[in-house]
Amino acid sequence: MEKNKKIESIEYEIRKLERGIKVAHKHRLLTNEPGVDYDFMIKQYVKDIKELRDRLEKLTGRRQPDAPKWPV
Repeated sequence: MEKNKKIESIEYEIRKLERGIKVAHKHRLLTNEPGVDYDFMIKQYVKDIKELRDRLEKLTGRRQPDAPKWPV
């Protein structure tokens, strides 16, 4: 039971960060705000997703969440 909650939490965080990347990329293209470093933000999200996928793989043997991707 506890393991399932941990897996669900990791999958949720992965999908949340993936959506964050999409939103940051879209926002960067729509607005060219000075002072907001979208590239750094996206790189940090990618790094966080990789770490979460490594944890998911250790728990389940798969790197992709079962949860469907979130729309933008």
